[in-house]
Amino acid sequence: MYPVMLDVTDRSCLVVGGGGIALRKAQGLVEDGARVTVVAPEVVDPLARMAEAGRLRLERRVYETGEAVTYALVFAATDDREVNAEVFADANDAGVWVNVADDPELCSFHLPGRVRRGPLQIAVASAGEAPFAVRRLRQLLERRFGAEWSEWVAAASRFRNRVYELGVAPADSEALFDRFFSSTVDAESWKARVPTATEEAEWISAPVSHLDRGPTAEDGGAKACRDGESNRGFVSLVGAGPGCSGLLTVRGRQRLFEADAVVYDRLAAPALPCELGPEVQLHPVGKEAGVHPIPQEEINSLLVRLARQGLRVVRLKGGDPYVFGRGGEEAEVLDSEGIAFEVIPGVTSGVAAMAWAGIPVTHRREAVRLTLLTAHEAVKSDGPQVRWDLLAQDKHATIVGYMGVTALPEVVHQLLGGGMDPSTPAAMVEQGTTASQRKVISTLAELPAAIVEAGLRPPALFAIGPTIGRSDKLDWFSRLPLAGERLVVPDAAGVVVRRLEAAGADVVPVPFPVTPAARVVMAALPVTGCVVTSPAEVDWVDDERGGPGWIDAARSWCVGEAAAERARQRGWRHVHELSAGLDCSDLVAEIAGTRR
Repeated sequence: MYPVMLDVTDRSCLVVGGGGIALRKAQGLVEDGARVTVVAPEVVDPLARMAEAGRLRLERRVYETGEAVTYALVFAATDDREVNAEVFADANDAGVWVNVADDPELCSFHLPGRVRRGPLQIAVASAGEAPFAVRRLRQLLERRFGAEWSEWVAAASRFRNRVYELGVAPADSEALFDRFFSSTVDAESWKARVPTATEEAEWISAPVSHLDRGPTAEDGGAKACRDGESNRGFVSLVGAGPGCSGLLTVRGRQRLFEADAVVYDRLAAPALPCELGPEVQLHPVGKEAGVHPIPQEEINSLLVRLARQGLRVVRLKGGDPYVFGRGGEEAEVLDSEGIAFEVIPGVTSGVAAMAWAGIPVTHRREAVRLTLLTAHEAVKSDGPQVRWDLLAQDKHATIVGYMGVTALPEVVHQLLGGGMDPSTPAAMVEQGTTASQRKVISTLAELPAAIVEAGLRPPALFAIGPTIGRSDKLDWFSRLPLAGERLVVPDAAGVVVRRLEAAGADVVPVPFPVTPAARVVMAALPVTGCVVTSPAEVDWVDDERGGPGWIDAARSWCVGEAAAERARQRGWRHVHELSAGLDCSDLVAEIAGTRR
């Protein structure tokens, strides 16, 4: 088999079939710009909705002999092998490329497994010989290639253009490309990072300093571009809340649906609405503890670039933009560049995560002051900006520390040194307000050892103060029957979602066709299972299972014998068959019962 990448933009393509597999084929073609016709007597609802929205043409009828020859690319995905064989024969005899789903013998080409990171695409194929291996390799690559690669390839494209503008010899160009690649890609871990503008300028200037390069972005070129640019966009700095998607504000959600581009942090990803259309640009700029693949300088530049294209931009930040989120720095950059912006506050995790763990940060006559701080202040080499000695003497306050896992031992050392009672109640909450939430309740002196024993990891916050002792009585969240479950529910009715959420589940209501935003949300936190009610829903979910976010032990609750049978045919593990016709209360009870 000879590997190629086809440009199907504005090409006429045919999909024969109306089920879940046909939906996936049609969706992929539409996303890549093809003009798609679907032929089938009956189709699943998402295909019908795509047709109603004008994204494809739908003809509700049987396939007519010979019609495949008028298309550039043909897919057959019916349950009738005779029809599939007829489509294959018509297309193949006419020299039209044709693929029949799950039937390698009736294919003149095979679709590879694809990993997409913005413009970057990685394809894996086996010439139809071992599709199970391709699927697993794709899942492996999905996990290994992080979201930062999409911004990295965009940076590589910009760097390439700058190098070509120099007009240097090919050998010098390749040397510059080598420098970019070796400086930004870790070949051992497969991690990438986006370079700063300063780094790029240094790489370009060193080997070709003898050339007159003209103005650059650093010495006036960018200003010239700005002065000649009349189109101005708008940036909304939106707080996504602490992790639970339901804690995104109404106005923040409104701005997301109005956006042309969303620049989002890793901790803000769960708050993305899954229904965001594929036309919305998604720019991941997330950071992890000690790992910053997209430097703040590049995030600032990205916001300015997008706004100068006249786009409505949402900068989606975890918690509140102005509470340890560097939102103030980003707003100052926008202001200095003449970009209009607004700030939409969010629920800060320092309060919300504690409430989810049963800890009121204030309580009458017990804690009447609240101090929010970054634990990094305890380990700064140039000296902290926090008076630990004063905090240690305040018996009627709650201290909440952000980014505190690594620095906690030093925080405890400083507070004990300032005279705080070692038995003061203390807690650490990991992934607060999400299905992955865990907490440790201890005393100030014993908390560092307790979190090591429990294995808590960032992102996590600590709280120190008298109200922590109320956690056992006020921990409402962990008592819910589905607390800890993160469930994908395809195309769910609102009442099902609300009932599952009321029972403590974090529900990801995935629309079909699956949107890029939905894939980001699924990958943001571990998916523990899914709820499906028909064979078609099994087909829709099948291609998503095993991707980033899905844990190996993910369970499948299948309502009805037909859905459960299709799941087993697809090789799903941990399938729980539920009785058809369950109402919402029974559904919750059945799911909770199988967790025990």
